Amino acid sequence: MTETWALTEEEWLAGIVRAYIGCSVLLTDEDGKILLLKATYRDQWQFPGGGMDPGERPAECAARELREETGLSAGELRLLAVEWREAIPDQGRHAHPAVHFMFDGGAVEPGAAIRLQAEEIADHGYFTPARAAALLHPCAARRLTGALEARRTGAAVLLHSAGYVG
Repeated sequence: MTETWALTEEEWLAGIVRAYIGCSVLLTDEDGKILLLKATYRDQWQFPGGGMDPGERPAECAARELREETGLSAGELRLLAVEWREAIPDQGRHAHPAVHFMFDGGAVEPGAAIRLQAEEIADHGYFTPARAAALLHPCAARRLTGALEARRTGAAVLLHSAGYVG
């Protein structure tokens, strides 16, 4: 018996999940302090990173955003965490879930100059993990904890968060 699909391809495509995709880099200094950036457009501090461009792969996005925001070049990036964020309901028709990839960028070379992207980044700093967690959105702080554990064990983590921007 041959089954027929009840949906047209257009109907099927209209119903599949679409998600925002972001990528970031975990960088530390020689003392293990976390590099965070203070964006001009957000209250919380954040990791170097941002939204993926069409045709870009996650590690390429993370490396590009790191370069644009700090002037630093990424070496080989290793996946530490993937975070699935629920959609933010009050975004109306733009309410989509988000997938965030976080990569290990290792340690910044001592004395490496950071050149901030003036249009987007107001400040930067290196913070202990506890201080970094206090400066980040609570879900991003959970990503930091997972990423540090993944860095220690070598096993990437999968996180699930309520919807948030950051």
